[in-house]
Amino acid sequence: MSKHILISRTDGIGDVILTLPMAKAIKNEFPDAKITFLGRSYTQGVIEGCRYVDHYLNWDELGKLPSEQAVELVKEQQIDTVLHVFPRKEVVELAKEAKIGTRVATARRWHTFSRVNKPLWYSRKKSNLHESQLNLKMLSALGINPDLSLEAIADSYGFSAPEVALPTLDFLEAETRIILHPMSHGSALEWPLEKYAELAGMLVDEGIAVAISGTQQERDRMAPFFDWDRFTDLGGKLSLPQLIAVIGKADGLVAASTGPLHIAAALQKFALGLYTPKRPLHPGRWMPIGKQAEHIVAEIHPEDGKLPIEVDQVLGRILEWKANR
Repeated sequence: MSKHILISRTDGIGDVILTLPMAKAIKNEFPDAKITFLGRSYTQGVIEGCRYVDHYLNWDELGKLPSEQAVELVKEQQIDTVLHVFPRKEVVELAKEAKIGTRVATARRWHTFSRVNKPLWYSRKKSNLHESQLNLKMLSALGINPDLSLEAIADSYGFSAPEVALPTLDFLEAETRIILHPMSHGSALEWPLEKYAELAGMLVDEGIAVAISGTQQERDRMAPFFDWDRFTDLGGKLSLPQLIAVIGKADGLVAASTGPLHIAAALQKFALGLYTPKRPLHPGRWMPIGKQAEHIVAEIHPEDGKLPIEVDQVLGRILEWKANR
């Protein structure tokens, strides 16, 4: 039986969110096992919000260490199993050098094939499964076969918003509060900013308070499109734990396939995702999974990179949700 399992996922926020159900599945099978999650500095707030994860290990710090020092640090953790959910070559090499006994990864890359001893042969790229289901399938290497239904996954995050100090936001005092997160750091096909601005105005006209979130750089790009006197400006003003806390206090969030969308879904908020039908970016692989999660998919993949979804379609879905709350 595994006593200390390392889940390694050193990519984006949404990717990490969709990996958290693995921790619950492991705890269900091995309740006394310690689970450590290897992630990045910017995903730490997400990882630490999962009650099934016992320890966070920072790849941004570990990866800067001299090789021998990094190996010794990993050995000190007494990890007996590693799940390379995102098989970063340097982490795969480190796990073998540290002589972790059970090393699991899909074996379709040379750097994993030659360095893991529990290879998995399924293809993520060609699969019809959702990302969260593909993650859970990895546990078969440990003899764990969890429920892969999306309904079960929606209940498996173990994720909660932190109690952190927040700036004073009138937005949070409103009866109905929707966050719009228009940009994605290039990780998803985005809906045009002018459509987000049009939607924001229509939501306010319907009595729904609107906040616009993003980084400071994104805020600078969005600034010409929004009348900031009508909306709450969160751009560049919140740390990740603060953003998670605000999402936790809001009622819903609209975005393309971004980390904040998956955070909202995991917090069981209304999470409305906007998607292209094109693989592998389509909702079948990346839609938000949650009890109030929904998505809209464009009829065609746009050549100009701007999702062809009408504002009225998005507004209608939000108003339908509001009426049925």
